[in-house]
Amino acid sequence: MSVEIKETSATLRTLNITIPQADLAEPFEKKLSQYKKQVTLKGFRQGMVPKAMILKQFGDAIHHEVVNEMVDKIINDELKKANIIPVGQLKVTDFKDDKASDITLTVEVEMDPEIDIKGYADTGVTVPDTAVHEEEIKDELDRMKQMWSKDEHVDRAAAKGDVVVGNYVEVVIDGETQELPANKEFRSLLGESASPGFDEGLVGVSAGDKKEINFKYPDDHKDERYRGKTAQFKVEVTDVREIVPPTMDEEFCKQIGVKDVEELKQNLAEGLANQKQDAAKNKAINEALDKIIEANPFEVPKSRVYDLIKWTLNRNAQSEQDVVEPTEEQLNGLTPEAIREIKKHRILDFIATKEKIRPNQAAVDARLQEMAKAYHVDFETLKGHFRQSGRINQLRDELRVQMAADFIVGIRPAAEENK
Repeated sequence: MSVEIKETSATLRTLNITIPQADLAEPFEKKLSQYKKQVTLKGFRQGMVPKAMILKQFGDAIHHEVVNEMVDKIINDELKKANIIPVGQLKVTDFKDDKASDITLTVEVEMDPEIDIKGYADTGVTVPDTAVHEEEIKDELDRMKQMWSKDEHVDRAAAKGDVVVGNYVEVVIDGETQELPANKEFRSLLGESASPGFDEGLVGVSAGDKKEINFKYPDDHKDERYRGKTAQFKVEVTDVREIVPPTMDEEFCKQIGVKDVEELKQNLAEGLANQKQDAAKNKAINEALDKIIEANPFEVPKSRVYDLIKWTLNRNAQSEQDVVEPTEEQLNGLTPEAIREIKKHRILDFIATKEKIRPNQAAVDARLQEMAKAYHVDFETLKGHFRQSGRINQLRDELRVQMAADFIVGIRPAAEENK
C-alpha cells in the first residue's frame, strides 16, 4: 500500500492511494468467515453453508466491504499522521478496481489553511465617544407615548393622525376588479400608511359615510405588485377614532415599572447611550476587521462557504423537509459575505488563542444577568438551565470571541486580566 499526499492549494490536499490486491487477502478471509457464521441458505443450517456457495453469492459484496473499510482506515490514518483535519465531505475520484491489478484512487480533502495574523494589536481603529442629546430623549419619549396610546371613538370628521375604520366595498387596480378578502375591514392611521393617496381620500369622512377614493400607488410602494398603479377604492366608514396618548402620571409610571417621569427619562437616556455606544463599537470593530483581513489574505475552503450559506438559508426551517439547497444564484450573491464572516471568526479565534483570552466567571454571570433581565426570568434559574443544557460553553465561546473583537479596537482590560 502506498499513499502520496499533494498540496494542491492552501485549502486542498490530494491523496493518491494504491492498494495491491494481495493486501486484501487477509481481511477478505476474515470477512468471509464472518459471513459463513451468519449466513443462512435454504437447505443449510446457519454456519454450515459451504464456502464456495458463499463466495458465489456474496463474493462481490464481501470484496466491496473489505475495500471500503480498508480505504476508510487508510484515509483516516494518513490524515491523522499528516495532521490534516478535513472540512466538509471527502471527494473520491478516479477509483479503479478490476480485482486483478492494484486498486488506485484519488481523494480530495478540503482543510482550513494555517494562519498567522499580523498587525491586529495596533489597527489604528478605536471606538469614538458618543453622546445623547435632549432632542433624542424627547423623540424616544414620544415613541413610547405612541406605543402606549389608545384610540377612542369621536363624533367628528376624520383628520390626519386619526384612525379610520371601515369596510372595502369594491377595489379596482389598473382597471381590474380585485377579489375582496374574507375580512373586508380596514384600519388606517391617516398619514402613516404606505398609500398616501388612500389616506388623503379618507380625511374629512365621518362614521356612516360611503366614499370612492381614486389615487395612484407610489413608485416605491412596499408591495411591488402595486407600484405606480392606479387604484379605485369604494369604502364605507364605520368609525373614526382619535389617538389618545397616556397621561404621564404616577399611575402610568407604576404601570411601566418606574418611580416617576424623571426616572423614565433617565432610563431612556441610558438605553440610547448604550445603543449608540454599541453601534459605534460595532462599526469600529468591522472597520478594524476589514483592515486585518486586507493585510492578512488567506483562502477559505469552498465547503465552509457552502455550509454557511446553506445554514443561513435554513436557520428558520421547522423540519428536515423544509431544508433547501442553495441555488447557483444564491451562492453567487451570498459568497462574498460568507467568506468575510468565516475569515472574521478565524481571525478572532486566532487572536483569542494567541492572547490567551478567556472570559472569567464574572463576565459569564454578567451576560447571564443581562439575558435574565431582558427575558424577565430569574437569574439562578437561567444559569442552571444553561449549565444543564451545556449552552454555558457556547456562551463562554461567544464571550471569548467578543473579547477578541474588543481587543482589536483597544478595549483590553478584561482580556489582559485573563492572560
